[in-house]
Amino acid sequence: MSTSAGRAEDFLASALTTISAQTEDPDLFLKQRFTASRYQVDEVPLDTLAEWRLDDRLEHATGRFFTIEGLSVRTSFGPNPQWCQPVIVQPDIGILGILVKKIHGVLHFLMQVKMEPGNTTLVQYAATVQATQSNYQRVHGGRPTPYLEYFVRGSRGHILVDRLLSEHASWYLYKRNRNMIVEIPPDEEVEERDDFTWLTLGQLRRQLALGNVNMNARTVLACISYDGARDLQLAEGFHARTVASHNAQRSDAELAEAMTWLIDQKENYTLDVKRIGLSEMDGWAADGGSVRHRDGLYFRIIGLSVRATSREVGTWTQPMLEPVPGNLVAFLCQRQNGVLRFLTQAMIQPGSTDRLELGATIQLAPGYCRDARDLPPLVEYLSSATGQVRLKSVQSEDGGRFHRADTEHLVIELPEDHHVEAPENYRWMTLGLLGRMMQSGYYLNVEARSLMACLL
Repeated sequence: MSTSAGRAEDFLASALTTISAQTEDPDLFLKQRFTASRYQVDEVPLDTLAEWRLDDRLEHATGRFFTIEGLSVRTSFGPNPQWCQPVIVQPDIGILGILVKKIHGVLHFLMQVKMEPGNTTLVQYAATVQATQSNYQRVHGGRPTPYLEYFVRGSRGHILVDRLLSEHASWYLYKRNRNMIVEIPPDEEVEERDDFTWLTLGQLRRQLALGNVNMNARTVLACISYDGARDLQLAEGFHARTVASHNAQRSDAELAEAMTWLIDQKENYTLDVKRIGLSEMDGWAADGGSVRHRDGLYFRIIGLSVRATSREVGTWTQPMLEPVPGNLVAFLCQRQNGVLRFLTQAMIQPGSTDRLELGATIQLAPGYCRDARDLPPLVEYLSSATGQVRLKSVQSEDGGRFHRADTEHLVIELPEDHHVEAPENYRWMTLGLLGRMMQSGYYLNVEARSLMACLL
């Protein structure tokens, strides 16, 4: 894979391979690994969390991992100019890495079955390595992180993807993770541990449709591009149109124009955030039990007590953010001049590293809506018969920090002759253009990247 076109062709060939002798039944493997371990997750008061201190912020006794603090927000974006909320502060840059190699000529991905206490289904397919600095430096005193050596300095693998990308900016403050895909030679032997297995991208696409791939793996998979792949005719139906959207002819001038437009959007809106104490948050109650909004809006900060035989540490306690249920993220797409384009929006989220990023067409969080005035633009398309639903699945957010945070993912294709009246901070883009912008840094938020992963 010496060229980007070669990598794209390998990725596409893997995406079109749905059967592999390495793991004949990924559903069964997931179920077997689930039953091979024991899990127990209980909600407990915040002031009972071992080694956590609750004062005007919630922090671990070591000063590592993360803190829960208050945030005061002022912005000219959206219907609400100012508010207060809790926020997760985690300065560590984590590693999200997937190891790949060709097996019988087809690229396979080494995935682990990982338990996360916040997941509704508890276990999902995860990246080969999913660890914060605090975890892989073993601040928790647990077992070493398997396969970490492939994703640190001096790794003998060939790096295909290496990007520093943002995390949930509505709930984290300036959180970033390093997203990596590292290839090793086909003849290199890798110890295959009990909870790990090799899957093709085609097998992963099915697991994505079933909601069995966790958020941290999805953000890595979203970095995959089919740009430059030749055998496009091998894909079929809507998948063929998404692959072609990766390959849509575009110039550096088009990329520069999109970048300039996004910078203009950053100039158009203001964002001022200030870290404050939990007791200073207007409208919120912070006591020994939980941190919650007095009207039941947004989310709660709760405590969890966890037992899991398959994790590096067998028992622990930690705080969790639990959102009001019903979150949804959706792309509207449309063929324009024969090429599938996706309607993106430039949107501000309070924890964004660079103020504003591209999001999906509709990002709906019922917990943030007091009335119809708080609904996002174009939400009417969710109940309209105008388009065809091309993707519909429920995906979990990061189960290591968020409790039962399930988000419905939708992609709706509109007729070619349909005109969308969109605000000025919206813009149509191909998947190829979005991929190129993602290479440049903090340009796509994690919700949009999660949708892109589901379109692979």
